[in-house]
Amino acid sequence: MSITLSPEQVRWFRLRRSGLVDPFDSPEAATSAHMGIQAQILPAAGLALWNRARGLTWEQVDNLIHEERTLIKLWGQRGTLHLYPSAEWPLVYAAFGHTDAEREQRLEGYGYDVQQYRTALEWMRAALRERKTLGRSDLRASNLPMEDWYLSGWGGLFRDLVRCGELCHAGTLGNEARFAARDHWLPNLEWNPPTPDEANSEIVRRYLRVYGPATAHDLAYWRGIQAAAVRGWLRLMEDEVTEVDVEGQKLLAHRDDLDALAESPPERGAWPVRLLYRFDPLLLPHRDKTWLLDKEHYTRVWRPAGHIEGTILEHGRVRGTWRYDRKGGGMALTLYPFAPLPSHVLEAVETHAQGISVFFSLPLVALNIEPPNGEA
Repeated sequence: MSITLSPEQVRWFRLRRSGLVDPFDSPEAATSAHMGIQAQILPAAGLALWNRARGLTWEQVDNLIHEERTLIKLWGQRGTLHLYPSAEWPLVYAAFGHTDAEREQRLEGYGYDVQQYRTALEWMRAALRERKTLGRSDLRASNLPMEDWYLSGWGGLFRDLVRCGELCHAGTLGNEARFAARDHWLPNLEWNPPTPDEANSEIVRRYLRVYGPATAHDLAYWRGIQAAAVRGWLRLMEDEVTEVDVEGQKLLAHRDDLDALAESPPERGAWPVRLLYRFDPLLLPHRDKTWLLDKEHYTRVWRPAGHIEGTILEHGRVRGTWRYDRKGGGMALTLYPFAPLPSHVLEAVETHAQGISVFFSLPLVALNIEPPNGEA
């Protein structure tokens, strides 16, 4: 018989496991628990980590990626860029990667010239052995015959080699993104990928332990795959997964989390107030967003072309959106609340805004609050 939980218990569990109540010990730990932090906009990933591992600055995040290299930027779930712990690159590859043969089979089905594709990849691999890093300008200068998508801003051939476990992002040179060979970027990394089933079972495990309880469709939505694949991994983990009841809906939870899920949340004033920035991990894992906000406000947060606004979080619910702008050598934050914000929320937001300015090493020159009916 499944246990019954209130929506408030579920929200409290998700906030705690997301590191928004008690922070993680390190950015690497936060990234590992979430199985990646979306990094299409790298400063947004930095702020997601700042909200979950206190004391960070943007300079430190950049250093972890490009100098210490304990974090790595790869294409992962939903085909989007994420930060992962560098030590977990083999796991990421096993879950999201592909072989040359698998990719060639798909290209053949689309009618592309597979031999041309092989020639381009062979050139890139040889160039990487010599140059260690490559950018699109190098590929363009090769004068190889190529399809337009090879140079796509969404990844093209570079994304294919990342998915093969051979490349990672290596920062920028000027305005150009560069990519590095694995053995150059992380020469001491032990390359020991688990089996795909082992890797994907581990991802399901981490998903449930941070974002649960949830449905198989939620997990498929977060991964960007068909629910049938998720159900297959859940069958492999049937001893670890159980059902819970939330307002009549059957959701999946990890058995080890049942005691934590059943805990009573504190009074509303003890919940954290947070300014979560764009594409924050808390906003991505569930198809149904009503646990976070009322449907009437949905389009204020999830905007056209896949954009997700920064949000004001209070009592585990979204109370408005926010943006920042660099202005006059400093930083200005503007809030767009859905309704007037209580005084304790305004006080917490002011403190949080100061923290964001410290993260970027810029003074906070303005904190503006638009009328509740105003839209960003």
